Amino acid sequence: MLRRAVSLLLGVSLAMLVSGGESTAQSISIFGDAVPKNPIDDGNAATIGVKFWSSQSGAISGIRFYRAVRSSRGYVAKLYSARGTLLGSVKLAHESGPVPGWQVANFASPIPISPNTTYIAAYYCPIGQGAWDPYGLKQGVTNGPLTAPASSATGGNGVWDNGNVFPSRTYLSSNYYVDVAFAPATSSRYLSLNFDPPNPSIPSSAALGSVVATIVPRWSDGSPFTGKLSFAQPYSNAQGAFDISGNNLIVNPAGPGLSAYPNTIQNVTVVATQ
Repeated sequence: MLRRAVSLLLGVSLAMLVSGGESTAQSISIFGDAVPKNPIDDGNAATIGVKFWSSQSGAISGIRFYRAVRSSRGYVAKLYSARGTLLGSVKLAHESGPVPGWQVANFASPIPISPNTTYIAAYYCPIGQGAWDPYGLKQGVTNGPLTAPASSATGGNGVWDNGNVFPSRTYLSSNYYVDVAFAPATSSRYLSLNFDPPNPSIPSSAALGSVVATIVPRWSDGSPFTGKLSFAQPYSNAQGAFDISGNNLIVNPAGPGLSAYPNTIQNVTVVATQ
């Protein structure tokens, strides 16, 4: 069973923020093209990161992180063991992609990791102002073989500390939107669950039954998904506001509609069961 939590911003438009986006067998990430609700935190120099593991052996080619503000002093991306051993580090002189957006800092060579072992992906920014969503990792996030575990399952997740140091502090189960580019060592297939478009908009006055997005379950080897899509905890279908029709996430035809929730965040959890 693959589970995805989706945050829906209701107001003039409805913006979907998807945790776990498009993945390929060559490079898999945890959060995909997810967009933070709070993309800019304070301006203190800090190292921020995420604990993660893989169910398969493989290698980390780089660290991904979301930035909404440019850093004139660059970044230092790092991969640590759970105990704080530095496994790899690379300096990024400036952003590698558009701002706001996801940046990638590639190591000189991929770093092998072992299955079912906790690691920490992190980056240091001298000007701070990274993404910060409180309680964003209260529930775990899984995409294919990669998992950012729930904070309660791993002694706290995400992690941070002041300065260019090993990030060992936790606060409010926060998601700082730090990720990895991972290539599995074997061709074992995995299931990814994506949304098309990844960031749709829909007016809060949308009619009952309106399509919000198409849900796309996909096996990594290209074989068809023949299972079932449904809602599950922790968020289910936002107290009946949404429904699933075929492969579409829709405004529930039997629900209250969206007009009662202007300028609020509604969360939905979709699961794919084969």
